[in-house]
Amino acid sequence: MTKKKVSKRQKPKLSVTHKAMQVEAILDNEGYIEKVRIDGGHMTGAEGERLTFDDVIFKDVSFAGSDLAGAEFVDVVFDTCDLSNVNFQSAMFHRCEIVNSKLTGADFANAKVGHTLIKECDGRYINFSFSSMKEVEFAECNLTDGDIYESSFNNVQFKLCKLDNINFTETDLNGVDLSDSTYDRIEVTLPKIAGCIVSKDQAIGFARVLGLSVKEE
Repeated sequence: MTKKKVSKRQKPKLSVTHKAMQVEAILDNEGYIEKVRIDGGHMTGAEGERLTFDDVIFKDVSFAGSDLAGAEFVDVVFDTCDLSNVNFQSAMFHRCEIVNSKLTGADFANAKVGHTLIKECDGRYINFSFSSMKEVEFAECNLTDGDIYESSFNNVQFKLCKLDNINFTETDLNGVDLSDSTYDRIEVTLPKIAGCIVSKDQAIGFARVLGLSVKEE
């Protein structure tokens, strides 16, 4: 029997106090932003910038449609932010939290994500293809129609998430617990579902994917 993995996720290491900053001032800091709190506003004009955020709290900030490809986020909290359709390709996240935020269509392809919590977020159509995730927890998120194709998992957890039509093709799900999440259909690569933890009803669904005829009692 496959055992559930214990989370070793580290929380963001935040300073006791942060200097207030306007979101418009981000690009005035030569690409390095640290120990600040940004409340409200809409970030624009970051296309092509190589930005690093260290020990930063974002509250009610909109990044919708921004290009943050290759950006680095260390000890960062996004609280009630709009990250819809943001380009996070090849970005790096370490000890971060994204809570109660919009992630619809956000693109994390080829991103490196470690020790990160994504909780109570609308992540429909999210893209984590070819990403590398270690000690990552998705909790109470809607990841419907998401794409997590050929990603690398090291203790990635899904808790009470909506996963309908999510694409896990070529992603190794060994040790991944999907038992309390919900979905009608997901895409997987059959050799890579060995060791995946599912509920009884989900197991019947996987049996049908394998071509078995399940006799109803």
